[in-house]
Amino acid sequence: MNDKTWRGRLADGRCVSVAARGTQIASVTPLADDPALPYLLPPLVDLQQNGACGTYFNEIERQGIERLDVIARHLRQHGVGRCQMTFTTYDPAGLERTAALVNRRLSDDADLSSLFFGIFHEGYYISPQDGWRGAHAREWVAPPDYERFRRLDDLTGNRIRTVNVAPEEPGALDFIQRAVRHGKVVAIGHCGPDAETVREAARRGATLVTHFGNGAAPMIHRFKNPFWAFLDEPKLTLGLICDGFHLPGEVVRVAMRVKGREGCFPVSDASGYAGMPPGEYRCFGHRDFVIRADGFCHVAGSELLSGAWFQQDRCVEFLVRAGKLPFLDAWEQCSLQPARVARIRLPDIAAGEEATFVIARWSDGVVIEQSVHRGREYCDKPVRPAEPALASK
Repeated sequence: MNDKTWRGRLADGRCVSVAARGTQIASVTPLADDPALPYLLPPLVDLQQNGACGTYFNEIERQGIERLDVIARHLRQHGVGRCQMTFTTYDPAGLERTAALVNRRLSDDADLSSLFFGIFHEGYYISPQDGWRGAHAREWVAPPDYERFRRLDDLTGNRIRTVNVAPEEPGALDFIQRAVRHGKVVAIGHCGPDAETVREAARRGATLVTHFGNGAAPMIHRFKNPFWAFLDEPKLTLGLICDGFHLPGEVVRVAMRVKGREGCFPVSDASGYAGMPPGEYRCFGHRDFVIRADGFCHVAGSELLSGAWFQQDRCVEFLVRAGKLPFLDAWEQCSLQPARVARIRLPDIAAGEEATFVIARWSDGVVIEQSVHRGREYCDKPVRPAEPALASK
């Protein structure tokens, strides 16, 4: 194996040269101060990512397991080094086939397993009600059923780390308690519970809110809606889609003031068509949607959002511009903070650590000079958040 070397500034300002051999960092050598160098930063971490380049993770069983490599390349080019692939509502038999395929592929590929460290099971146990259900297909929404969930988890090789539940649905509170007892992280979202149900869900062990402010009915009571309870409950940490379309800046700023930065974590909620050219599309469940030229994804004939076009690097950009955070703080919020929420450790830039890091700078937006994952480079040229998918590669 040949050594590879990169130069940059650490978050504390020190300039270093990083050499890797194979998948690990071999040495970190101090350099003279050079303000022109880009930053060497930990990888971005995305805890809610639905796919990219024309493939939802759900559809692996239909489109082929090789699509996982296409999605992985796109994510890495945008600086994502750790990701929870998201399973949404989908044909149950098809999702079981996908679960088994994904398990076999990740078991055989250490690089992919490092990137896709877990699964977020968002689908099935959400509210069946219009609005709160969002763009999820009604036909596959089901009451919380822990045995059914456990069977799917078994097929994934117990890779499901997080599961979403609508706590107001019959059996949901018991489901939450049982899932937590078995080591799963429980999020509540795509739901319309009252404040007491939110408090009880937190008491039973729910700790996250799935994409706060989204997956909601467009018309709600000014006080009797779950968002006040989500903000008020100290045990709940808020997921925030920071692509610039799902939430306005003032909502993100208020959420972070109420909860603190440690009480919020950005997610991309990237669609399976993230990075694809503008146009009209149809995905599984015969759902028609539109990608606008500016990256706004919505259900055809409606303003209802259909996931996001951007990856987690866009969230960094949004937090700088709309969240009023310095670049390094915004990067940490999209990297170390979701890692803490997921209870995973990111590699340090130090000898003996996994050679996974991002070389990036701020130049009227985020610019990723290079994305390194387990010693391999993934950027042929600098990448910005609006860089289109390399769907055919």
